[in-house]
Amino acid sequence: MDDIQILNRLIKASGVTGNEREVSEVIRDLFSAYSPFVWQDRYGNVFARIGEKKEPEVMIMAHMDEIGLMVTGIEKNGLLHFTNVGGVDPRVLPGSEVLVLGTEKIPGVIGAIPPHLTHGKTGEAYPMEGLYLDTGLSYEHVTEKIHVGDYITFAPRDVVRLKNGYVSSKTLDDRALILVMLKMMEELKHYRLDCSVVFCASVQEERSGVGAMTGAFGLHPDMAIAIDVHHGMTPGCKPFEAYPMDKVIITKGSNIHEKMFSMLMDAAKRINVDVAVDIEMGETGTDAWDIQVQRGGIPSAIVSPPLRYMHTSVETIDLGTLEKCGKVISEFLKVLDGKWEEKLCLDD
Repeated sequence: MDDIQILNRLIKASGVTGNEREVSEVIRDLFSAYSPFVWQDRYGNVFARIGEKKEPEVMIMAHMDEIGLMVTGIEKNGLLHFTNVGGVDPRVLPGSEVLVLGTEKIPGVIGAIPPHLTHGKTGEAYPMEGLYLDTGLSYEHVTEKIHVGDYITFAPRDVVRLKNGYVSSKTLDDRALILVMLKMMEELKHYRLDCSVVFCASVQEERSGVGAMTGAFGLHPDMAIAIDVHHGMTPGCKPFEAYPMDKVIITKGSNIHEKMFSMLMDAAKRINVDVAVDIEMGETGTDAWDIQVQRGGIPSAIVSPPLRYMHTSVETIDLGTLEKCGKVISEFLKVLDGKWEEKLCLDD
C-alpha cells in the first residue's frame, strides 16, 4: 500500500461537510479493494465489512467530510463573500489558495485590504467579513459559473513530505484516518476473526455529527471505536491540551466505555505501543459522542493520532503514529471472542 498515493487521492477529493459526494465515491472504490461487502446508506455514510457476519459486530468510524467555506454574496466587481463551514481558522485565510465548486471547479485566492491602506490598524486578524475571494472573473462571468451556496475548499495539492515521516496537507482531519482504516482492512482480511468488523466513513462530523447518529443507529453494532485526530504538541500549548506526535492517544472519560478503554490499553501494551491517555469528562468533539447514545446505548471508545495546525491547509501528522493507531485497534479486534459480553460487563 502506497500511503502517499492514497492520501493524495483522499485529500484531493472535495467533501465539505454536507456535500461529501465526490470523496464518498473515492472511498467506495478504495474500500472495494479490500471487501466485497461495501454499501452506502441514505445519508451518505460509506461502509465496508471484514470478516463473517457474527457477534460481536464492531464498528470502526472515521469521518470523510472536511472543513470549508460557502459563497454568501457576489460584488459587482466579481469578488465573492463567503462564510465558514465546519470551523476553518479565519487567521489563516488571507493569502490562501482555494477552489470554488461552482458549475465547474474554479481556482481563487483570498485577500484583504493591504496593510498600506489600513491606516495604522495592523497586527489584528482580519474578520471573515473583511476578506474577499478573487477568481479573476468579471461579475457577468462569475455569476454564470458561481452561485450563492456553492462550496469552497482549500486548493487541492499533493501531500507535502516533511522529514522523519511527517506529512502536511489540508484535510488530514480526518482523511488520514480513512488511510488507517484501509491499512487495517489490508491486515485483517487475511486474519480469521471471531468478530465482524464494519468500517464506516461518516459524513457531517465537522458540523452536526448527523452521519455518526444515522450510521450507528442503522447498523446498531455491539461496540464502536471512533478514530479521529487530536491536538499535537506545539509551543504554547498547555499540559493535557496537546500530546507528543509519536504517541497513540486513547481517550478516557464519561464518553468512553470503561471496559473498552481497558481493552484498548491492554492491546497497546501487548504490542509494545506507547500511549498517552486523554481525559475528557464531557463532549469529545468526535463521532463517539453521537455513537454512544444510539438505540439503547453503544459501548464506544476513541483512538487518535496527534495532529498539528488543525483546521488549516497545512495540517501535519506522523505517518508512523498512524501505523501504530491501526495496529492497536487491530490487536483489540484479534482477541475478541465468545466472551466479549463478559468483558464488557460493568457489574464486576
